[in-house]
Amino acid sequence: MKNNNNLVVYKNEMNTVPLRNFNSKEMDLFFSICSRMRDKGIERVSFTFNQLKDLSDYKMTATSHFVKDLESTFGKLLKLDYKIKTENGTIGFVLFPEYEIKENEEVVEVQTSKRLEYIINKIIDKFTKFELEEFTELRSSYSKTAYRLLKQFRKTGYLILQIDEFRRLFDVPESYQMSDIDKRVLDRIEDELPKHFDNLKIKKIRGKGKRKRYIENIEFKFDPETDLKNHSKTFRDEDGNFYDRRLEDFTADEIKKTFPETKPLSDQ
Repeated sequence: MKNNNNLVVYKNEMNTVPLRNFNSKEMDLFFSICSRMRDKGIERVSFTFNQLKDLSDYKMTATSHFVKDLESTFGKLLKLDYKIKTENGTIGFVLFPEYEIKENEEVVEVQTSKRLEYIINKIIDKFTKFELEEFTELRSSYSKTAYRLLKQFRKTGYLILQIDEFRRLFDVPESYQMSDIDKRVLDRIEDELPKHFDNLKIKKIRGKGKRKRYIENIEFKFDPETDLKNHSKTFRDEDGNFYDRRLEDFTADEIKKTFPETKPLSDQ
């Protein structure tokens, strides 16, 4: 049974910030911390090493290795500048501006930036949520990034990214050609994510006219999640527009899309 306390929840805009050079384990540690910073305001939060190891499914037992990975994770976070547009210009800051690793006590203390408090702590409308356990089971950092992005679009089952934006969000090395992206990025996503996103399909879309030889967009499609708790679901019509429908108002086609295993009584 899933533990709701291990849900990671944050504002969607955090998905626009690429986690540059973060490896798979560093992503696990970062989002494990995020899962416990929720609703803590800007107070300083303490984690024991064992708590973080358990949350992030950290396999190595040596404390020295764990401390090294913590230092690497926070070191990259301190270099990760976050920008927001204002009426007067731009403001830049980091999510966790201060941390302390107390190796002898096996404790980590973290504090959230006041400017970014609402990203994790003041969730009101548009947000991304996912199960930390599912996230940490993924091996590839590219799969983890795709998992977060697709969870943002869990109710529509559709995401399309312009190729330059895809490269930015997934932190794809500039040296990668499309054949490298196929083998080292998309193949890993297609291997790991179908068990979390039903009927996941990834399509490379070429340009038109003279740009037909170039891949210009990457498209992700999967079965949308049905919010049965709220008795509703988001569908996409033939024109590509999204609309919400309450469960009791589903058409026969919408029922088939939502519950493909359902058969008419005459077929049973």
